[in-house]
Amino acid sequence: MAIKPSPALSEQVSNQRRQLLLGGAGLLGVSAAVAVLTRVVLTTQAETLPESAQMGHLLRRAGFGASPQDLAIFRPLGNQGAIDRLTNYESIPNPVVDKMEQLFAFNFANLHDLQRWWLLRMLFTTRPLEERMTLFWHELLTSAVAKVRPDSLYVQNQFFRKHALDTFPTILKGISRDPAMMVWLDLQTNRKGHANENFARELMELFSMGVGNYTEQDVRESARAFTGYALRYSRRPQPGVFDPPTFFFNVRQHDDGPKTFLGQTGNFIGDDIIDIIVATPASQHYICRRLFSFFAYSDPDPSVLSRLTRVYTASKYSIKAVVQAILTSPEFFSTKAYRATIKSPTEYIVSSLRSLGMITEGNILPNFMPAMGQMLFNPPNVAGWPGGMSWLNSGTWLARLNYANVIAASQVAWPSGFASVEAWLHSQVGDNVAGAVQLLSAHLLDSQIGAQQEAVLTAYASDSSRTTEERFRGLTYLMLALPEFHLS
Repeated sequence: MAIKPSPALSEQVSNQRRQLLLGGAGLLGVSAAVAVLTRVVLTTQAETLPESAQMGHLLRRAGFGASPQDLAIFRPLGNQGAIDRLTNYESIPNPVVDKMEQLFAFNFANLHDLQRWWLLRMLFTTRPLEERMTLFWHELLTSAVAKVRPDSLYVQNQFFRKHALDTFPTILKGISRDPAMMVWLDLQTNRKGHANENFARELMELFSMGVGNYTEQDVRESARAFTGYALRYSRRPQPGVFDPPTFFFNVRQHDDGPKTFLGQTGNFIGDDIIDIIVATPASQHYICRRLFSFFAYSDPDPSVLSRLTRVYTASKYSIKAVVQAILTSPEFFSTKAYRATIKSPTEYIVSSLRSLGMITEGNILPNFMPAMGQMLFNPPNVAGWPGGMSWLNSGTWLARLNYANVIAASQVAWPSGFASVEAWLHSQVGDNVAGAVQLLSAHLLDSQIGAQQEAVLTAYASDSSRTTEERFRGLTYLMLALPEFHLS
């Protein structure tokens, strides 16, 4: 079913929202909301999370929030069992996702269909870490529809998914042959005697090493090694038809002369360049830092990075080994990591639906994203989205609240097939408003809610001047609008 908005809902709860977003201090605009988020992020200490918050934290960071069905599966496993299931997902059935393409007949030459398909995968997957890592690679090894055909981006997305936890050299070698990446960074124009340096530069600067760890001569020599990478197109391409180009190596356009790169000399090809990069300490620290920041918090202590790089090198550059080490680390389950990052629009949209167990065909989900500041498959540049506090300004904050309004008033299927949030909550707690607050808090906030916030929410839900339906919908909206829910 489509999500149906209720224009009157935000007006009904506006006064309560003003109290709630600042814990009763009054809404001062987006700057005040940002101040709340900044305070939550910056004032946490590196203590162990309460056990009651750990599973929600794990499923939020290694996925997109926990549906009631997720919690029923993962809680009995304990943290270690849950991590084992999350990281060893290959044999886990994925029935809804496997049938989606048959049910909806997506056209992957159409950007809207491509975005909708991936959002629904994130929502319904039984392998949340698989989609989470696909998003990680999409944000790191960027390509964009601004220059690339949607069907090529579909192929790239499937590559990221297939190799989500593979070794880093395998992933880098694969992306160097990926048609979307080749078009995005002009690698298909890289010919002997006319080397194009775009891919060679970004491979080191943004994908694997970081600025300051190579020279301009290294860029030129690397570009020579990647000459001959080419694309083969259909003879009769048709607009809007799924017909992506494919990679081939044009040996006649490859510069097979000696090259000196990062202090080593040889008749290198592209794969050799990647092997040399991955073996450097700079690259090892770079990818471990990016992974830790993605799953835990930014600026990890050097001792944490050293521990992760030892795991990484001992496992022959396995991403899976590093992710497992992060998820089982004391730092991951510390209060410093808890809600330490701001959810991207993708995370906010998917987690709101998934955490409440909602069902949708997703037709309008991509339409919400541009106003929130993110369009999947269309990052602003090769560096991707900056993330963090850049997700929030007066426009994007309002877009998030408008989306929360639409969700709370929607007529999609709620848990166990209920037709509305009011019907679902009433089936669980009857007219017990305190119980409704506690239930929503458990689904959305790991039951980690401040006393003042809980009091305001309970007071709103107890207001008999409105119908139970209005109160329960408004209560859901307010929960989704809480600054804490915008944190991961």
